[in-house]
Amino acid sequence: ARRKQKKSKKKPIWKKIFLSLVIIFVAIGIGVAALFSYYIATAPEIDTSQLADPLSSKVYDMNGELIADLGEFKRTKIEYDDLPTVLIDAVTATEDARFFEHPGIDIRRIGGAIIGNLRNGFGSEGASTITQQVIEKSFLTPDKKLKLKVQEQWLALQLEKEFSKEEILEMYLNKIYYGSGAYGVAKAAETYFGKTDLHELTLPEAAILAGLPQRPSAYDPTKNPDLTKQR
Repeated sequence: ARRKQKKSKKKPIWKKIFLSLVIIFVAIGIGVAALFSYYIATAPEIDTSQLADPLSSKVYDMNGELIADLGEFKRTKIEYDDLPTVLIDAVTATEDARFFEHPGIDIRRIGGAIIGNLRNGFGSEGASTITQQVIEKSFLTPDKKLKLKVQEQWLALQLEKEFSKEEILEMYLNKIYYGSGAYGVAKAAETYFGKTDLHELTLPEAAILAGLPQRPSAYDPTKNPDLTKQR
Protein backbone atom coordinates (compact mmCIF):
# COMPACT_ATOMS: atom_id res chain seq x y z
CA ALA A 1 0.00 0.00 0.00
CA ARG A 2 2.88 2.36 0.84
CA ARG A 3 4.55 1.63 -2.53
CA LYS A 4 1.34 2.44 -4.35
CA GLN A 5 1.03 5.66 -2.34
CA LYS A 6 4.60 6.72 -3.26
CA LYS A 7 3.98 6.01 -6.93
CA SER A 8 0.79 8.06 -6.88
CA LYS A 9 2.73 11.04 -5.46
CA LYS A 10 5.26 11.02 -8.30
CA LYS A 11 4.74 13.73 -10.93
CA PRO A 12 3.76 12.58 -14.42
CA ILE A 13 6.68 12.51 -16.86
CA TRP A 14 5.16 15.23 -19.05
CA LYS A 15 5.12 17.62 -16.10
CA LYS A 16 8.80 16.99 -15.47
CA ILE A 17 9.63 17.64 -19.12
CA PHE A 18 7.54 20.80 -19.14
CA LEU A 19 9.18 22.09 -15.95
CA SER A 20 12.65 21.34 -17.34
CA LEU A 21 11.88 23.21 -20.56
CA VAL A 22 10.59 26.20 -18.59
CA ILE A 23 13.78 26.30 -16.53
CA ILE A 24 15.94 26.04 -19.68
CA PHE A 25 14.07 28.85 -21.45
CA VAL A 26 14.24 31.09 -18.37
CA ALA A 27 17.98 30.46 -18.07
CA ILE A 28 18.49 31.25 -21.77
CA GLY A 29 16.38 34.39 -21.44
CA ILE A 30 18.41 35.61 -18.47
CA GLY A 31 21.66 34.87 -20.32
CA VAL A 32 20.54 36.72 -23.46
CA ALA A 33 19.31 39.69 -21.42
CA ALA A 34 22.63 39.86 -19.57
CA LEU A 35 24.59 39.65 -22.83
CA PHE A 36 22.51 42.36 -24.51
CA SER A 37 22.81 44.55 -21.41
CA TYR A 38 26.59 44.23 -21.63
CA TYR A 39 26.56 45.15 -25.33
CA ILE A 40 24.44 48.23 -24.60
CA ALA A 41 26.60 49.27 -21.65
CA THR A 42 29.73 49.13 -23.83
CA ALA A 43 28.18 50.96 -26.79
CA PRO A 44 29.90 54.22 -27.83
CA GLU A 45 28.39 57.55 -26.84
CA ILE A 46 26.55 59.59 -29.47
CA ASP A 47 29.06 62.28 -30.37
CA THR A 48 27.19 64.88 -32.41
CA SER A 49 30.43 66.06 -34.03
CA GLN A 50 30.71 62.68 -35.78
CA LEU A 51 27.26 62.97 -37.31
CA ALA A 52 28.47 65.70 -39.66
CA ASP A 53 30.95 64.83 -42.41
CA PRO A 54 33.81 66.86 -43.87
CA LEU A 55 33.03 68.91 -46.95
CA SER A 56 35.28 69.47 -49.93
CA SER A 57 36.75 72.95 -50.50
CA LYS A 58 35.34 74.73 -53.54
CA VAL A 59 37.35 77.38 -55.39
CA TYR A 60 35.51 79.95 -57.55
CA ASP A 61 36.83 82.50 -60.03
CA MET A 62 36.04 86.22 -59.97
CA ASN A 63 32.80 85.56 -61.89
CA GLY A 64 31.53 83.03 -59.39
CA GLU A 65 32.28 80.02 -61.60
CA LEU A 66 33.53 76.86 -59.88
CA ILE A 67 37.09 76.11 -61.01
CA ALA A 68 38.19 73.47 -58.45
CA ASP A 69 36.67 71.05 -55.94
CA LEU A 70 39.39 70.08 -53.48
CA GLY A 71 39.55 67.47 -50.75
CA GLU A 72 39.57 63.71 -50.28
CA PHE A 73 35.78 63.51 -50.12
CA LYS A 74 33.74 65.31 -52.76
CA ARG A 75 30.66 66.39 -50.85
CA THR A 76 28.18 69.27 -51.05
CA LYS A 77 26.06 69.66 -47.91
CA ILE A 78 22.31 70.04 -48.26
CA GLU A 79 19.49 70.68 -45.81
CA TYR A 80 16.12 68.97 -45.60
CA ASP A 81 14.38 71.86 -47.36
CA ASP A 82 16.65 71.25 -50.37
CA LEU A 83 15.13 67.79 -50.86
CA PRO A 84 12.25 67.43 -53.33
CA THR A 85 9.35 65.15 -52.40
CA VAL A 86 10.14 62.83 -55.31
CA LEU A 87 13.60 62.13 -53.85
CA ILE A 88 12.34 61.68 -50.28
CA ASP A 89 9.72 59.22 -51.51
CA ALA A 90 12.23 57.30 -53.64
CA VAL A 91 14.76 56.98 -50.82
CA THR A 92 12.29 55.95 -48.11
CA ALA A 93 10.52 53.48 -50.44
CA THR A 94 13.87 51.87 -51.23
CA GLU A 95 15.63 51.95 -47.87
CA ASP A 96 13.03 52.29 -45.12
CA ALA A 97 9.34 52.39 -46.05
CA ARG A 98 8.18 53.08 -42.48
CA PHE A 99 10.92 55.63 -41.70
CA PHE A 100 8.52 58.36 -40.61
CA GLU A 101 6.55 55.94 -38.40
CA HIS A 102 9.03 53.81 -36.41
CA PRO A 103 11.09 54.96 -33.37
CA GLY A 104 14.47 54.17 -34.95
CA ILE A 105 14.12 50.42 -35.42
CA ASP A 106 11.48 48.59 -37.45
CA ILE A 107 10.14 45.61 -35.47
CA ARG A 108 8.37 44.15 -38.53
CA ARG A 109 11.59 44.19 -40.55
CA ILE A 110 13.55 42.73 -37.65
CA GLY A 111 11.10 39.82 -37.43
CA GLY A 112 11.49 39.10 -41.14
CA ALA A 113 15.27 39.37 -40.89
CA ILE A 114 15.40 36.92 -37.96
CA ILE A 115 13.52 34.32 -40.01
CA GLY A 116 15.80 34.95 -43.00
CA ASN A 117 18.94 34.63 -40.86
CA LEU A 118 17.72 31.39 -39.29
CA ARG A 119 17.18 29.95 -42.76
CA ASN A 120 20.30 31.27 -44.48
CA GLY A 121 22.77 32.04 -41.68
CA PHE A 122 23.47 35.14 -39.56
CA GLY A 123 24.09 38.26 -41.64
CA SER A 124 22.29 36.97 -44.72
CA GLU A 125 19.45 39.47 -44.32
CA GLY A 126 19.51 42.88 -42.67
CA ALA A 127 16.82 45.05 -41.17
CA SER A 128 18.67 48.34 -40.80
CA THR A 129 16.55 51.46 -40.91
CA ILE A 130 17.84 54.78 -42.23
CA THR A 131 18.48 55.80 -38.60
CA GLN A 132 20.53 52.65 -38.00
CA GLN A 133 22.57 53.31 -41.14
CA VAL A 134 23.41 56.78 -39.85
CA ILE A 135 24.57 55.21 -36.58
CA GLU A 136 26.65 52.54 -38.33
CA LYS A 137 28.40 55.02 -40.62
CA SER A 138 29.04 57.49 -37.79
CA PHE A 139 30.06 55.33 -34.82
CA LEU A 140 30.35 51.63 -35.73
CA THR A 141 31.63 49.37 -38.51
CA PRO A 142 29.70 47.42 -41.18
CA ASP A 143 30.78 44.05 -39.72
CA LYS A 144 27.95 41.52 -39.40
CA LYS A 145 28.33 40.87 -35.68
CA LEU A 146 25.56 40.44 -33.12
CA LYS A 147 27.22 42.88 -30.71
CA LEU A 148 27.34 45.63 -33.33
CA LYS A 149 23.73 45.06 -34.41
CA VAL A 150 22.50 45.33 -30.80
CA GLN A 151 24.53 48.51 -30.26
CA GLU A 152 23.33 49.90 -33.60
CA GLN A 153 19.67 49.38 -32.66
CA TRP A 154 20.14 50.83 -29.16
CA LEU A 155 21.93 53.93 -30.45
CA ALA A 156 19.29 54.38 -33.19
CA LEU A 157 16.61 54.62 -30.50
CA GLN A 158 18.71 57.23 -28.67
CA LEU A 159 19.36 59.23 -31.85
CA GLU A 160 15.64 59.48 -32.56
CA LYS A 161 15.13 61.00 -29.12
CA GLU A 162 17.63 63.77 -29.85
CA PHE A 163 16.90 64.57 -33.49
CA SER A 164 13.84 64.86 -35.71
CA LYS A 165 13.13 62.57 -38.65
CA GLU A 166 13.94 65.40 -41.03
CA GLU A 167 17.34 65.98 -39.40
CA ILE A 168 18.17 62.25 -39.53
CA LEU A 169 17.22 61.93 -43.20
CA GLU A 170 19.35 64.99 -43.91
CA MET A 171 22.31 63.34 -42.12
CA TYR A 172 21.82 60.15 -44.11
CA LEU A 173 21.67 61.83 -47.52
CA ASN A 174 24.74 63.93 -46.75
CA LYS A 175 26.70 60.94 -45.49
CA ILE A 176 26.32 57.98 -47.86
CA TYR A 177 28.58 57.14 -50.80
CA TYR A 178 27.12 57.10 -54.31
CA GLY A 179 30.15 55.99 -56.30
CA SER A 180 32.38 57.92 -58.75
CA GLY A 181 33.89 59.81 -55.82
CA ALA A 182 30.55 61.39 -54.88
CA TYR A 183 29.62 61.54 -51.20
CA GLY A 184 26.13 62.77 -50.39
CA VAL A 185 23.11 63.06 -52.64
CA ALA A 186 23.86 66.64 -53.76
CA LYS A 187 27.28 65.70 -55.15
CA ALA A 188 25.81 62.56 -56.70
CA ALA A 189 23.10 64.55 -58.51
CA GLU A 190 25.79 66.88 -59.87
CA THR A 191 28.14 64.02 -60.83
CA TYR A 192 25.61 61.84 -62.64
CA PHE A 193 23.06 64.36 -63.94
CA GLY A 194 24.83 67.74 -63.87
CA LYS A 195 22.19 69.17 -61.53
CA THR A 196 23.00 71.35 -58.53
CA ASP A 197 19.35 72.01 -57.64
CA LEU A 198 17.81 68.78 -56.35
CA HIS A 199 14.32 70.10 -57.12
CA GLU A 200 15.18 69.68 -60.80
CA LEU A 201 15.53 65.89 -60.43
CA THR A 202 13.10 63.79 -62.42
CA LEU A 203 11.45 60.64 -61.08
CA PRO A 204 13.86 58.28 -62.95
CA GLU A 205 16.86 60.28 -61.68
CA ALA A 206 15.57 60.19 -58.09
CA ALA A 207 15.02 56.42 -58.43
CA ILE A 208 18.59 55.91 -59.68
CA LEU A 209 20.00 57.93 -56.76
CA ALA A 210 17.88 55.93 -54.32
CA GLY A 211 19.20 52.65 -55.71
CA LEU A 212 22.88 53.54 -56.07
CA PRO A 213 24.12 53.22 -52.43
CA GLN A 214 23.44 49.48 -52.30
CA ARG A 215 26.14 48.79 -54.93
CA PRO A 216 27.56 52.10 -56.22
CA SER A 217 29.95 50.61 -58.77
CA ALA A 218 27.54 48.01 -60.14
CA TYR A 219 24.61 50.44 -60.46
CA ASP A 220 26.63 53.28 -61.99
CA PRO A 221 24.31 54.52 -64.80
CA THR A 222 27.26 55.67 -66.90
CA LYS A 223 28.88 52.20 -66.86
CA ASN A 224 26.06 49.69 -66.42
CA PRO A 225 22.84 51.30 -67.69
CA ASP A 226 21.00 47.97 -68.07
CA LEU A 227 21.80 46.92 -64.50
CA THR A 228 20.82 50.39 -63.29
CA LYS A 229 17.50 50.11 -65.11
CA GLN A 230 16.80 46.73 -63.47
CA ARG A 231 17.61 48.15 -60.07
